[in-house]
Amino acid sequence: MNVKKIKAIYFIMFLALAIWRVFYNVFLEDNDFTVAEIGIINALIQATVFVVVPVWGYFADKRGIRPTLRIAVIFAAILMSVLGYVLDFWVLILFIMLLTVFYHPLSSLLDALAVQFTSGNNHHNYGSLRLWGSLGWAISAMIGGLLFSHFSLKIIFPLSAILLLVTLFFLRTPPGDTVRYKPHFEKIRLRMIIKNKELMIFLFILLFYGLACSPVNVYINLYFKELGADNFTIGAAYFIQSLSELPFFIVGDRLMKRYGALTVIIISMISLFLRYTVYAFIPVISVGLVMCLLHGITFSFLMVGVVNYLHRKLPGRHATAQSLLWVFYFGLGHTAGNLIIGILKDIIGMTGVMVVYTLVTFAILVFTSFGIILRRKSKRTI
Repeated sequence: MNVKKIKAIYFIMFLALAIWRVFYNVFLEDNDFTVAEIGIINALIQATVFVVVPVWGYFADKRGIRPTLRIAVIFAAILMSVLGYVLDFWVLILFIMLLTVFYHPLSSLLDALAVQFTSGNNHHNYGSLRLWGSLGWAISAMIGGLLFSHFSLKIIFPLSAILLLVTLFFLRTPPGDTVRYKPHFEKIRLRMIIKNKELMIFLFILLFYGLACSPVNVYINLYFKELGADNFTIGAAYFIQSLSELPFFIVGDRLMKRYGALTVIIISMISLFLRYTVYAFIPVISVGLVMCLLHGITFSFLMVGVVNYLHRKLPGRHATAQSLLWVFYFGLGHTAGNLIIGILKDIIGMTGVMVVYTLVTFAILVFTSFGIILRRKSKRTI
């Protein structure tokens, strides 16, 4: 395994993942699914994260990352090729749960592969490899927007499946290569976490922030569609969001080293609050696209800050820190957010959802800011 192969896997795999995730909500709405049903489906996609990821990590510990990832890729591709034909809500619920069993470990195991590689190679770091995933997502969103302005959205599923299968070429184990890339997953020891009050407060903030980020991470496509945008514009929105992540991963890391992880997280929250304010009160497509540029701050700063904070609070337990991020932010937070948005959208529309989430994000921002201020004052008095 070399750095070029890992970059290629990131790029192609995120091409595959974006080609269906960017447009899947639109596909469902075009096929007469209600937004409440779409919310339940998206919630199920996220809800299985904290069960599936550790199980696959344990399995990969036994067999190695590459062979485990190959299995996940093959079955995810097979199921993805069928997904476009599953249009009954109750059947789709069962099918989605099966798909996520093989879909979720793709990113997590690839991240583990990258971390394992960089741990023995000082010339590269995780961020420099992960950037290729963001680039793949951005290009996929833009090409998809162009393509699906002329072709049926139903082709997103076979395209995604084909691209996933292409990664198998780079996941081959060359003859003579005896390196077993193992992920750094381990069981979360709840007793140890519960005893740490500061960590528990942070995890609850992370959970609610995961809820708050759901509209921009999962439902921005339906927001633009409600404003009258076509598939090209929706693809452009995701392209701008993904591309904006690239520089801010680097900027966020530098700011974190200078001002600390919590400051970087606060900047992420301010960015999200500004975005929702504009989305809610200036519902114009062109303005919304401009605000997508802030996604780099919203997402990249959050990831840099959270990963650094958790790893600092759990020294030597990198797997536990990674699992906590997946469980609280992506798992519990996004699951709750998807369910709430699915209900609200049918009642007040996506613009109304943005108004509600402006208030939610402001409340989280204020609570977190006061918590940081009180924490720093208490440390000065000790």
